Amino acid sequence: MNTDKAFYVLVFSYLWKNTGYDMVLWLSGLNGINPSLYEAADADGAGAWQKFRYITFPLLTPSLFMIGILSFINSFKVYREAYLISGNYPHESIYLLQHLFNNWFTSLDIQKMSAAAVLYVLFFVGLLSVLQLFDRDTE
Repeated sequence: MNTDKAFYVLVFSYLWKNTGYDMVLWLSGLNGINPSLYEAADADGAGAWQKFRYITFPLLTPSLFMIGILSFINSFKVYREAYLISGNYPHESIYLLQHLFNNWFTSLDIQKMSAAAVLYVLFFVGLLSVLQLFDRDTE
């Protein structure tokens, strides 16, 4: 598996692992929509596209936001799969941040690990701040 195809195997395993989880979250978001809204739209003569555009999609936006954040965070947790596919030194197409930390740890390069950890935290704090700004704009 130390070829260019390793990336596609890793993407497939990530999608296979998380599709069911995301589907449960989508279904819970759909169950949170009150059926009387669809009945009122039917009484007003709304079509399927109008019901989706004005009822379903706006009410699924918070679920979409949460699923997007959780999927993004879960995409950083594929170290086990990458390790099982190609071991300690994977192909460059799937060389993850965890592999970098692992190699720095085995060589006891504490300075690089500390600097990378601080940058990693700053990146996620910045990302969450930006996402929170977008969430505030949708209300």
